[in-house]
Amino acid sequence: MAEANNRSEIAQVFYTREFRRSHGVMKFVRRYTPFWWRRVLRAPYLMALDGMDTLRGRRDPLIPPRYLNYAGFRGYKEAGQEHLRYFKEFCGLQPQHRVLDLGCGIGRMAVPLTSYLKTGSYEGLDIVPSGIGWCQKNISKPFPNFHFQVADIHNKQYNPKGRYQPSQYTFPFPDGEFDLVFLISLFSHLLPEDMERYVSEISRVLKPGGKVLITMFLLDEIARKGVEGGKSSLQFVFPLDGCWTTDPVTPETAVAYDVAAIPPLLQRHSLKGDPLRLGGWSGQRTDHFTYADIVTATKAA
Repeated sequence: MAEANNRSEIAQVFYTREFRRSHGVMKFVRRYTPFWWRRVLRAPYLMALDGMDTLRGRRDPLIPPRYLNYAGFRGYKEAGQEHLRYFKEFCGLQPQHRVLDLGCGIGRMAVPLTSYLKTGSYEGLDIVPSGIGWCQKNISKPFPNFHFQVADIHNKQYNPKGRYQPSQYTFPFPDGEFDLVFLISLFSHLLPEDMERYVSEISRVLKPGGKVLITMFLLDEIARKGVEGGKSSLQFVFPLDGCWTTDPVTPETAVAYDVAAIPPLLQRHSLKGDPLRLGGWSGQRTDHFTYADIVTATKAA
């Protein structure tokens, strides 16, 4: 009965005008095919491509094979190098610093840091065991100052049997541990209560004067014009309590926040925000650093 009710709910959402406009049939089918099913169905094709790379001598040991890389194969190295520049330019990252990567995935941000954190160290947390396993084998072994561990947090798509709710999770590190904490595309999948908890924990594990860098989606007047005009790459047309989503059935698929909500959130947790650096995802900005919006802040001394 519960399963039937769930199908009915999905059908009702699908046949709303807003949902048809922002998704389309193929996106709808993809959205409601479980993540792991999609990986299994694509695995033979991706493994064949990986095999061809191996035969041609094109395999880079610091790039995960396609069949494991749920974060996307194209631009793997380029994205990491781009964000390393931001860590240095916006956050003053130094080679001796201790770094925490929340939502580290399958090592996209870690790989470029291996050649930079010469005397520093890195900790990566993620909820997908296969990604963590690859990082432990291929990054931690040649770079013993890089550590990865699974955060057993519940997520409807990626870790449905997770032990902890995001709003209850405590980072497994002591107070004042890190010079830099960064979250690449993690807050674009967290609802307000969960995000509040994460910001609290980020503040706790940062050293006084330490920095945090977050990429997420923020709605201001310009971004809303892009959404309303159909120019944005993501259609945040479904309002929730404290945020907007592209998907009312699985809201964590993509979440955006009002730009005015960010400074008070940071202040509540002893973080002083820098001027925001707004990205190009809305299709309305020609002057932007990257695709998503960038939030940086400093832990109070």
